[in-house]
This record gives sequence, C-alpha cells and structure tokens, in this order.
Amino acid sequence: MDQCRDSDSWLSANRDLRMDANHPMFAPERRQFHLDRYAFAKGYCADKTVLDGACGTGYGSALLAGCAASVIGIDMSQESVAYATKEYGGENVSFRKAFVELTPFEDNSFDVIVSFETVEHTLCPRSHMMEIARLLTPEEGLAIVSVPNRWGLTEQHFLDFDLALLRDVTTPFFSKVEYFRQNPQAHHAHGGIAPLLLKNPADAQCIIAVCRGPKKENVARDRYDFVREETYQVAFARHTDYLRATYRDKLSLSKRTVDRLRTVASVLSTGGRTRLLNRILFRSSPRAQRTGKGEQDTEC
Repeated sequence: MDQCRDSDSWLSANRDLRMDANHPMFAPERRQFHLDRYAFAKGYCADKTVLDGACGTGYGSALLAGCAASVIGIDMSQESVAYATKEYGGENVSFRKAFVELTPFEDNSFDVIVSFETVEHTLCPRSHMMEIARLLTPEEGLAIVSVPNRWGLTEQHFLDFDLALLRDVTTPFFSKVEYFRQNPQAHHAHGGIAPLLLKNPADAQCIIAVCRGPKKENVARDRYDFVREETYQVAFARHTDYLRATYRDKLSLSKRTVDRLRTVASVLSTGGRTRLLNRILFRSSPRAQRTGKGEQDTEC
C-alpha cells in the first residue's frame, strides 16, 4: 500500500512529463489515444524481441509483452525506470536507463523497435533513427515511430515535426517506410489509425511511420561523434531560428511604428486634429474594423 502511494505521488508530481495510460488520474480520451498507438504496434510484435525506446512509465512495454517473446523498455529517467519496474516488470518485460540515441546493446539485437512521441524531444533526430537501424535485425527488422504533426515548438519539443521532416530522418536509414495518421476516436471525423492520405497530411494529429529494411551501410562507425556533430548542428540551427524570429518581431514593431508616425505627420500637415485623433484611436480598433465605424461616426 505504501509503495502504491509512493508511485501515485511520484506520478502526480511528474504528470506534465510522464503519464501512465492505465492510471485514472489522466483523462480517459488522452489515455486511450496512447493505448491505441501501442495496440497498433502490438500487431507487429508477436513472438518478437522488442525494444520500447523512451518507454516512460512502462505501460506500453507491458502491453507489447502480452504477445512478444521479450520486451526491454529504456528511458533516460531513472525514476521512470523505477516506476515501470515496480508497476509493470515481469518475466518477459524489463526496464533500464538508456538514451535511444546511444544504447548499450549490440548490433542486430531486436526484431522490432517502438519509439513513440520521442524524436521531437531530441536535438539529434537522425542519430535517433540511425541507432534504431543499427539495433534491428537486418532482414526482418522493423521500427514503429510516431511524432506529433505540426504542433509547433513547445517547452519540450525541440523540433516541429510534419510529414516532410519525418521523411527526412527516416528515409536515410530505411528502404521502405509506410505512414499512418492517428486522430482521437471521439473528436475527429477521421478518428483512429489509418493509412495517411498524402494529399492531405495535415489531417492527422500524429503521424506513425512503420519502417522496414534498415540500411546498415548508413550507420556511422563512430556513433558518439555522429551524435555530437548532429547535436551541435541542430542546436545552432534552432538558435538561428530563434534569432530570425526575434528580428522579424522587432522589424514588424518598427514598421508599425514608422507607419503610425507617417500617418501622424500626414494629418498634421493638413491641420486635421480631429481626424488625427480618430486615426490614432480607430485605425487598429477591431470593433471599428468590424462595424466600419470610425472617423465619420465619431465626428458626428
């Protein structure tokens, strides 16, 4: 009972970053959305050796273990690993601390690797996919990866994934990739998981990639150097994006200020003080724009 309370307390304190889709403290629709993804992956895992990359609290690893020969879940958080071991550890499912980009496992160790909602949290997405390709068996190895689709950058997301970016990081390391869309069952016209319609990829809350044929020839000999180089490249690229966005915001503000000053100068030159006041007050007024009211109504 004490252990249960300890687990619940830890989960509650970390609920913004960690979730257990079997725990009632989380919204049912959110829980089902995550469970559906693992149920989809389970169809590929019968009698397979499986790695669950960034397994979090371990609920998904346990679900896969229902049909797999064995499942190992890895996560960067030792606390998550401890929770998963206590709540979901079993005869054919175990957990350990490791990063997906640099794992301690030998080449060709797994038949299936699952990594859901992970790669957007890293500064080295290609290293992420390369390590998965390294770990998979050469002939039948299969990876199932999911990303949020065009959610934007957040406090936790270093990259804003869409179909194009997902292709960029998967195709160098896999010879065949199938894409699926996932939407909530209850609140979307195209709920559930189904093949992605390439003519309208935006119609997907998340995109799932099923990757086959790992390209072993593209796996770098020095994994550590590859990760370091990519991390620096992406970090500098993100910093450049930030600087450009900041510059655009400042430029936009400057342009608006100059436009307003030009308006003031123009009106003053004609001596129209009342019109000046109205232009300043109503030029950017949403209500004035909607109703069409402005200088004429006010002057009356």
